[in-house]
Amino acid sequence: MGNVTVTAPAKAILVGEHFVVAGCPAIALALDIRAKATAELLNEDVIEIVSKEFGIRRYGGKETRVEDPLYPVYLVVKEVLKLAGSNQGLKVVIESNIPPAAGLGSSAAVAVATASAVAKLLGLNASLEEITRTAYTGEVEIHKKPSGIDNTVSAYGGAIYFSIGKGFERLDVNFSQVRLVLADSGIQRSTGTLVARVLALKSKHSSVLDQVYAAATVLVENTRDALEREDFTAVGELMNINHGLLSAIGVSNAKLEELIYTARQAGALGAKITGAGGGGMILALCWREDAEQIAMELSKASTKVLMTSVSEKGVTLESG
Repeated sequence: MGNVTVTAPAKAILVGEHFVVAGCPAIALALDIRAKATAELLNEDVIEIVSKEFGIRRYGGKETRVEDPLYPVYLVVKEVLKLAGSNQGLKVVIESNIPPAAGLGSSAAVAVATASAVAKLLGLNASLEEITRTAYTGEVEIHKKPSGIDNTVSAYGGAIYFSIGKGFERLDVNFSQVRLVLADSGIQRSTGTLVARVLALKSKHSSVLDQVYAAATVLVENTRDALEREDFTAVGELMNINHGLLSAIGVSNAKLEELIYTARQAGALGAKITGAGGGGMILALCWREDAEQIAMELSKASTKVLMTSVSEKGVTLESG
């Protein structure tokens, strides 16, 4: 076999971020913005990782933890080799259309695509569960204690309902009527810092915020019901309410509000922060025929606007 190319989708949280840290459920979507990994055999005892963004790294197998953006990819490759009982030299070329550090699961999509490409190259009949678990190795290196949602959504595609400790469930929804538009605030933020700040606020005002977290749980359950009915008007309304809850716990700001209200005024069914907040991107749910106009309006207030659909396909073999 010459080489194997696999792609995997980005993800966005539809409803439930921050509240999920305290055990509430959340729903995430796979986006039709993809990362690609191409794996091929080498006649040398090295693992070579090639990235247009980060260059070329060659690992000889004796590395300890390395401060290197491609090191997590190497760890994923090593994990697949362990599964295969092999020391085969390999080259993996990474290409991604997913913006990094935007809350869209860029690293997880790369890890999932890499794990699948290497497994297929080595002749392993790896299940989606095994691919997800192997990709998680890279996520742990980057995020320390990731929830596992990013790599799960990237592997399985579609809509995923999840809560920490209770696992993941894929929802059966036809998203063909709608599109998603994302707009970047241009503000860098630290997810860890924001999560810690929210948890501190919850601890300080628990008698008030316990009610907000309870409402967030009901909201996610209602969103799940609306999705399964394909009532996207109701989904949009619930997204707007979810944004209000996120604003109440202190993770919005003037720029995010500008983008959210721009999207709503342009005709979005719903618009909210996606991910940690404090910066990053907003997510707007739109009817398919309205998406282009909404994206155009958002582009007046944001330097990076993405228009996409929900990807029913998770990790996908492209060639090989």
